[in-house]
Amino acid sequence: MKNLETILKRIDGKSYKTYNDIKGNYKFSDYTLNILRVQGDPYASPSLFSIEIDLKKYRYEKELYDRESRKTAFEDYVLRKIGDTLRKRKIKSSRSIKGADISILSPGQEIIKRSSVDIKDDILTFRFYVNLPARGRTILSKEAQNLIFNEVIKMPRTLKKENINTESLKKHIEVNEKASMIRDEIKKRDIIAFIAEGSILARKSSVDDRPMNNAVKFSAPETMKITLTLENKEQVTGMGIKKGITTITGGGFHGKTTLLNAIEKGVYNHIPGDGREYVITSYDAVKIRAEDGRTIEKVNISNFIDNLPHKKDTKKFSTENASGSTSQACNIIEALELGADTLLIDEDTSATNFMVRDRKIQELISHDKEPITPFIEKVVSIKKQKDISTIIVVGGLGDYFSVSDKVLMLDEYKVVDVTEKAKEIDMRYSDSKILVSSDEFKLNQRVLDSKKTPLLFRDKKCKIRGRELDELSINRESVDIRSLEQLVENGQVLFIGEVMKKIFTNCKRTSLKETLDEMEIHLKKDNICEYLRCDKGNLVFSRKYEVGAAINRLRKEIFL
Repeated sequence: MKNLETILKRIDGKSYKTYNDIKGNYKFSDYTLNILRVQGDPYASPSLFSIEIDLKKYRYEKELYDRESRKTAFEDYVLRKIGDTLRKRKIKSSRSIKGADISILSPGQEIIKRSSVDIKDDILTFRFYVNLPARGRTILSKEAQNLIFNEVIKMPRTLKKENINTESLKKHIEVNEKASMIRDEIKKRDIIAFIAEGSILARKSSVDDRPMNNAVKFSAPETMKITLTLENKEQVTGMGIKKGITTITGGGFHGKTTLLNAIEKGVYNHIPGDGREYVITSYDAVKIRAEDGRTIEKVNISNFIDNLPHKKDTKKFSTENASGSTSQACNIIEALELGADTLLIDEDTSATNFMVRDRKIQELISHDKEPITPFIEKVVSIKKQKDISTIIVVGGLGDYFSVSDKVLMLDEYKVVDVTEKAKEIDMRYSDSKILVSSDEFKLNQRVLDSKKTPLLFRDKKCKIRGRELDELSINRESVDIRSLEQLVENGQVLFIGEVMKKIFTNCKRTSLKETLDEMEIHLKKDNICEYLRCDKGNLVFSRKYEVGAAINRLRKEIFL
């Protein structure tokens, strides 16, 4: 402490860059302060600090973080606790002073691995950002001392066990652990999605992910109600959607998309009070949509699109400007290439000509003149040949009744199993029976070309930025990620950029799946900063599906 204080006094009134002298590690009685990166200018990105505490010295029981689900929940709780404390504290400074504030990553409703807080060998590290104070570009040492010694060093006290609501912490851990147990159990029982009784699915708004006030609580139809017995012998009851093809239908504004949105976000665990704590989906479920204008490189879309004019190859299809149908076909193939086991599709965001061809169109346009084989003709063979399930929302495509194993109807936010009725209706129109393709459904594994590392990743000062959940910026190159609907936090966008940088800086001649599987294996045992070999406090884990999707949207040649 004296050493840091001495340095700050010495640099008072000097050029802002002299703040770099405080960089280093400072040991206090019960924690270590690390000043990892110091901003070079008061208008630059803030400085990165971290604090390490020994959880044993802080008297936390090992049982609170001795397995992955508990550890992640503990880290998440600590992040929220520190964030709440900083928001309540509100550091005041003169208007003429630039900086003098502290910030930490603000999490959403999900419990995810983040670089802002991690635990390794009983040591909890939290990373945060400090805007060091200045007037113009002149160091204000007195204000810096006040900020560090009166504010920064209070942060570890927030985590002393006597200052923690132990019941709240345990509840946070228990909810996350229970969600993880449900995820394990549904996998054993060939269930792709589970929604617990009493869940709140509706959200406040499209920009507020908190639960809607006075929303209708979820109630499972009797025909689909199941009770799971978990590893800890606890039981939970709700609706189980089994492997296969499930169609969700109903009138407009009755909750079809709300249900699908809850299912697609069920790949994450959620905080207590969210309403979706026990809405659990297969980890390998991927949301699919049409995406006009996206780039495609060497994807085998011949299962869906073939015999194009001018004999264009669809087994290694490339384009800089995909159509709706082509992009949706490609999105499916890319997801399956990475190991997806469930496709989540909404009619509203799909290309109509990719989803279905009615009888009148078939009569007018002969099969040999139509290069698109609609999804409805392939969905059964995908299930039978590849064990891939589909959950699809339809409001106008009743033809999907004929290929569905289950048909669910939303009636004023209540789920009704209408499978028998839907099949009866379908039988009345047997003259318009769907032609189900029995052709082999082929999947290729594209291999990264180690000799084609994009130039932008060769720059050691490669700058990675995220514009909310819309765009990933790497130096001056932009990657459009608006259609990756299962991203939930801006930190995931930054994480994707850092992973891409790591992959292409040390590019190997391996398949994209193998490369991203390796990433997930490492991140099961390492924290984010260890894996990426960097110190950053704003990164949030993203699955291989979103990382792969971003890589596939690079407008660069990267595959053999």
